[in-house]
This record gives sequence, structure tokens and C-alpha cells, in this order.
Amino acid sequence: MAATTKIHCIAHFIEPDLNKSNILGTTRHNVYTNTLRYNHFCSLSMNGCQARDPRTPVGMTETRTFQAVSSPAMAMERLNSAVSELGFDPPMFGSGIIRLEVPIEEEVEAIDWLRAQQQQQHNIPRCFFSGRRQARINNGYSSLIDYGGGNDGSSLVSIAGLGSAVFFRHFSPFSLHDWRSIKRFLSKKCPLIRAYGAIRFDALSNISSEWEAFGSFYFMIPQVEFNEFEGSSMLVTTIAWDESLSWTFGKAVHELQRTMRQVSSNIVKLRKEVPNTSILSSNNVPSKKLWDFGVNRALQMINKNSSPLTKVVLARSSIIRTSPDIDPLTWLATLQVEGENAYQFCLQPPDAPSFIGNTPEQLFHRNKFDIYSEAMAGTRARGDSKALDLQIALDLLSSTKDDKEFTIVRECIKRKLEAVCTTILVEPEKTIRKLRRVQHLYARLRGRLRSEDDEFDILSSLHPTPAVCGFPTEEARVLIAETEMFDRGMYAGPVGWFGGGESEFAVGIRSALVEKGLGALIYAGTGIVEGSSSSQEWDELELKTSQFTKLMRLEVLSHDIKKALLSEK
Repeated sequence: MAATTKIHCIAHFIEPDLNKSNILGTTRHNVYTNTLRYNHFCSLSMNGCQARDPRTPVGMTETRTFQAVSSPAMAMERLNSAVSELGFDPPMFGSGIIRLEVPIEEEVEAIDWLRAQQQQQHNIPRCFFSGRRQARINNGYSSLIDYGGGNDGSSLVSIAGLGSAVFFRHFSPFSLHDWRSIKRFLSKKCPLIRAYGAIRFDALSNISSEWEAFGSFYFMIPQVEFNEFEGSSMLVTTIAWDESLSWTFGKAVHELQRTMRQVSSNIVKLRKEVPNTSILSSNNVPSKKLWDFGVNRALQMINKNSSPLTKVVLARSSIIRTSPDIDPLTWLATLQVEGENAYQFCLQPPDAPSFIGNTPEQLFHRNKFDIYSEAMAGTRARGDSKALDLQIALDLLSSTKDDKEFTIVRECIKRKLEAVCTTILVEPEKTIRKLRRVQHLYARLRGRLRSEDDEFDILSSLHPTPAVCGFPTEEARVLIAETEMFDRGMYAGPVGWFGGGESEFAVGIRSALVEKGLGALIYAGTGIVEGSSSSQEWDELELKTSQFTKLMRLEVLSHDIKKALLSEK
């Protein structure tokens, strides 16, 4: 077997055994640390949130990269052999995480790979995350974010994950302890080992049954992962273990192999459309009448001299049933067509609905000490012609009501960044962000963190932004809890990933909760400030929801036919 190239980062002078044989000629990036032994036990989910001292990294972190192959099937064969050999040659550490990756010499879309995994068992979690390749603003300003890359330096476009090497879920609010529990499995030396997930909009509110599997937060490091790069792909398996949490290396290998037996290499490219889908029923919560009442009540509070409230974001949940059932990944693929400047995501814990979304809004992106965030508010439709589109944009830029809403968002984010950053740059201060169907007021903020450990403070302080909650935050949150008649769950919460030296989160708007046989809950919200009109805000909700429903037909069916179709589900 070919020799292995190793890069070591050794702490506490523990030297790994360099004489052990290597598998299939790999390149390794290793991190070894001395790990405390705990007498505390956790469930076999290996929920790291139960660890006694999450500040201590796991004993070893390692990435092994194999020679490139020409197809996903060959990559799967290579990984099966590598995992089998690992089982016969376990590491000497009581805890760790190992990533095995096989580059593929063709670009395969990660969402197509995930769609091909038609598991008969619904207890296998899955995730999908696609970053914005390039965000262009109408004044020529643009940014290209590098999400990591393949061996050829290409950028990571999107990832799809199946099964969880380790997951993190709790029903208490996401805390510094939880953040440290996740970070102990991550390392700058292995930047593509990442934890993907989401956090509830309001961790203090009651969790409804449809969101129960997500807990207050849910993050997973996938067991089997497909990475889509620009011009190439990569198939990956990850093994995580911690004997102090009753999860041995042998158990981790066994569970990985069980998941790998259900992975298919037969990939069929998704059609970017929802085929022949009809809406059988649609019901909004709240109804238009109750929406008007809620908006008017919010305006009364905003206009009170004694109230500090200047803005509140009220949302709506639209419950739809379709025929046939919509596959959440097929639906997400259609959103990609109009989401080139947006994040796409799918998160599905075991035995749970899929949370999918196509959000244009970044919460923050951290790359080492550099932190980026965005302010976005105000919504208008796109025009049918260039002249009309420009006129609509100019109306949005000159709108007093929308400028007030936008300024609240931008200045609030700026103040929160100033608390943990040495310098803050806002550029542009206000411009138009154009998406396929809508356009918004937009600003980009950049800061320099004093410490990378301030990442948790950034996450906890930026969420929720005034763009999805209101201002002041606590007054707006209380009013939302009193007014809305449904559980937002992860809607409008942070959704994204943590990495060793880099992390990125979007705001989970333009999203839906989808489950086969039960239909979909589509979420949308709009900001209420002085001068808002309940009817105009309702129209904005319709515009935002339309990206999910625009390809469907609202069928006018007889009562008996509709009842029969619904009873079949």
C-alpha cells in the first residue's frame, strides 16, 4: 500500500502510532489531544450536550483523502473497503472523529444524490445545505464566499447528508455549553467536518407536535455525505465515537455500515419542476379577518406613547394539501431555479417532517476572525419590464415606511456586532437586493472579532434580528407569542453549520415543513411599523408564499371528489 502523508497537531505530547498500516493510499490531516475520561453516560445518540466538560476536544480528529475515482459507485466501493479495514484496526483513542473522503471526477448535484436515497426506513435523518454561489447587488457590488473546496481548489457548492455520526438536540434553549459540545468534534485542521442544523425562533415558547423531533435545536454531523464542488464531487463517510458517552468505536463503525448498506449509487437528475400537482385544500392561520385584528392591535401598541415598541414581525402559516403528495426534495429543487442568490436547506430528524427553505437572508458568516452579516427589510414584487422594475425599486428606496423598517434592522445589527468586534464597516448602507420574484432594501456589514470564541455571542445576540422579530426584541417577542396562533418552530430561526474555523448561518425564512401524507405548512412574515396597512401586509405574505405554490394548480373539485382524495392520504 502507498505511504500516507500526515500533518500532526499534537497536544499534551501524546504521539500517535505511526507504524500502523494505512488504507488504500490516503492523505491524512490529523489532530490529537489528551481527552479527560468521564464517568457520565448518555444515550446511544451520543448527544454531546450531556458531556461533563465540553471544552475538551475529542482525542483525535482526522481526515483521510483517497485517490479520485470516476463515479459515485466506485467511490462507494472504495469507502466500504476503507470502513471495513478501520473496523479491524481501531484507533487507540477513547474518543474521536474520522472523515473518509473519495473525490469524484464529475460534478453531481448533491440534491440529486440525496433524492436517490429512497430509504424504506424513516428513522434515518438527512440534511441538505446550499450556500449562495454569488450574491449580486444592482450597483455592481458582489461577493463570492468560499465554502471550502476540493483537491483542485474548487468551491464547495452544496452538501447532502444521510444518517448522523453524532447529533445534538435538546429541549432547553441553545446555550454556550451546547455550542462547546458541538465544537469539541470540530477542528481547523479538518475544515469540512461540520455540524449542520437549526435553532428554534423562540426557545421559550411551547413546542407543538409537528416540531417536537427538532427540539429547541437540532444539529447533525452526517454519517454519509455527498459534497458538490464546482466541476467535481466527493463522497464522504464520518465516524465519531466517545467511550465516556457509552458510544464505542466499534458501535460507531457498525452503525455507519448499516447506513451505508442503504445508500444507492444510482443517481437520477431531478427535474426542476413540481409535476402535475394540484392544491386540494388551503387554510391560513390566522385567517384574513384575524390577521387584520392582529395587525391593528400591533399598530395600537406601536402608536402608544408609553410603549417602546417600534416594529413587530407577524407571520402566517398556510396549511396546504396536494395531490399527489409533494416530495420535499423535489419541491426544494424547484426553488433552486429562482434561488441563485439564496440559501437552500433541508433538515429532517428521524421520523419527522422535512424543514425546507429558500432564504435570501444571511444571519452571519464567520471565517476565522472576520464576521459578515446582512440587513434586509422591505419587500416589493419584480416588474414585468426593466422600466417597471426600476420604478418599483425607486419607490421602495424612497418609501418612508420601508426606510424606517430597514433602518431599525441595520442599526440593530450594527450595535450587536460592535459589542464583540473591533471594527465595523457598513457597505453599502442601503441599496436594492433583487431576487427572482421580489426585491428588498439591503445593507452588508463586516466586522473583526476580538476572539473566535465570540462566535456564540454573535449567534445569540444577532438572533432574532428585527427583520424577523421586531424592535425592541423582547417586547416584540412577547407580542408575537400573544398574537400568533401557531408554533413558528425553526421558521425564522438560525439555520446553517458550524465548522472548525468557519461557520455560516442563514435566517430560516421562505420556508416550509413538509411531510408525506400530511401536506405542508408554509411560513411567511412581514414587518409592522407605523404606517403599515393590514391589507398591504397580507398581500406581501401572498407574494412571499407564492414561490412555493406558483407551480401548483388550485383545483375546483366537487365536495365528494375532494373528500375522497383527502381520505386516501
